[in-house]
Amino acid sequence: MNTSLIVVFSIILASLISGVGYYDFRYSQRLALTQKLEEQRTDGREALLDMAKRQEAYFKAQKSYTADLAALGYKEIEDLSVPTPGKFYKLVILTADATNYSLAAEPQGEQVGDGKCGGLTLTKQGMAKSARGSDGTACWQISND
Repeated sequence: MNTSLIVVFSIILASLISGVGYYDFRYSQRLALTQKLEEQRTDGREALLDMAKRQEAYFKAQKSYTADLAALGYKEIEDLSVPTPGKFYKLVILTADATNYSLAAEPQGEQVGDGKCGGLTLTKQGMAKSARGSDGTACWQISND
């Protein structure tokens, strides 16, 4: 076999192997980021559920829901929102009146890159949604992958 043919074949083989390795590396990076974003969704979900619990306590005392974050006991209020404990979302009260409320967790920082779910919402009726996808229920489930 010709030496130059062996060299060309070796170069092609090395390129294929490095391409597969690079693809595997990029895939594992994307998978790790996806898992991280899913885990960080817990920050938004739990904070929204806590806010709903605060709304119910307020309703029990006042017979109405409130759009006042301070009335719900929040201290770190900035621009009509409060950060979640992990700072991956900011919570806002979209609407609140005598009988209903609608709450939202808007992604912050790297969580903005959560292409699957985006923001999360929760209403008095317990309707949990996300900014992306059909009904968003997948964004409220904890992945066991």
